[in-house]
Amino acid sequence: MRVLHIGKFFAPFAGGIENFMLDLLRACSAEGVAQACLVHEAPGQAHAARDRGFDFLERFERVPTVAQLSYAPVSPGFSRAMERMLGEFRPDVLHLHMPNTSAFWALKSRRARRIPWVVHWHSDVVGPGLDTKLKLLYPFYRPFEQALLERADAVIATSPPYLDSSRALRAWKSKCSVIPLGLAPERIEPAGPSSSSAESDESPVEWQVPGNLRVLGVGRLSRYKGFGTLIRAAAAAEAVELIIAGDGDQRPRLQRLVSDHAGGRVRLVGGVDDASRNRLVAECDLFCLPSVNRAEAFGLSLVEAMAAGKAQLATRVAGSGMNWVVEEGRTGWMVAPGDADELAKCLRRLARKRAEVAAAGARSRERFEARFRIDAVARQVMGVYRAVVRRETSG
Repeated sequence: MRVLHIGKFFAPFAGGIENFMLDLLRACSAEGVAQACLVHEAPGQAHAARDRGFDFLERFERVPTVAQLSYAPVSPGFSRAMERMLGEFRPDVLHLHMPNTSAFWALKSRRARRIPWVVHWHSDVVGPGLDTKLKLLYPFYRPFEQALLERADAVIATSPPYLDSSRALRAWKSKCSVIPLGLAPERIEPAGPSSSSAESDESPVEWQVPGNLRVLGVGRLSRYKGFGTLIRAAAAAEAVELIIAGDGDQRPRLQRLVSDHAGGRVRLVGGVDDASRNRLVAECDLFCLPSVNRAEAFGLSLVEAMAAGKAQLATRVAGSGMNWVVEEGRTGWMVAPGDADELAKCLRRLARKRAEVAAAGARSRERFEARFRIDAVARQVMGVYRAVVRRETSG
């Protein structure tokens, strides 16, 4: 089996889709699948030295990006690079990770149309609470999106709630199957303070308030992540210490919230390297993802917390995969999105119920092993490959 993956960005670019793709391609390679990968070069990404580590890929290429339109990279050479990769690698299956405007070039490619397509639907482009600019641009994007879905032989959605709520997928449910995102557990193995500081001039981030419930949030500091609600809730709760790791355009606003309301129990520590993040996850009591809308399509960071044996606290966003990833009352708890009072009440209760939090963490690791390990996820994806190839050859 030979599979060409078309993605938006790739490691070391930090993002849920990119981390998943890295783990998936490694796992499929270990199962004997020959793979190539074509992505965009992320703005400011120096990749030449790092790309040498992708020995599990037969071919890999990043196409230079000259600009970015909204969230879409503009890469004039992507079509030519795709044609070259199709001709030289000669895949049996084309695996398109969406959303990605450059994947639409496959619609014009004769080589691409000769082989089956698997579309991996990571998220919709628009929906309740999402970017206004995207809503204005979506009418121009939708015809290409729907043409791609019509041509696809199979579509992979990442959770039942997201599949059921996606307007884009509504007409194509007969060709959709649900396979969750997964990860390789070794990717979240903790490293001690010495190994983190050896790679950086900065001191490692440490928890500072002994005896308090240690709550961790990780992610891009964007409005949809809901970290402002989490800061207000942690400030109102007692016996809670909160660390939020990540950077983004909302950091100045969030820092003002911390200064005005949270005292010394809440800190924004900025972006951290993988080793520092893994250590923070290993040392926390509770992982919190307080996102406020369906821009949080799945919540891969919740799975990372599960792999580390940590309980999760997330939000009941209608149509988001978070509602399915977290088993409420077993592996974690759910609260209404954007409701700081309900979130504070939950944090207060969990600060008094440490044994309950620890038990949910143990069940989380069991759920991870049963459902979200990348090797099991990869085998399900490979089953889709085999099915579309069989249909192609028998037809």
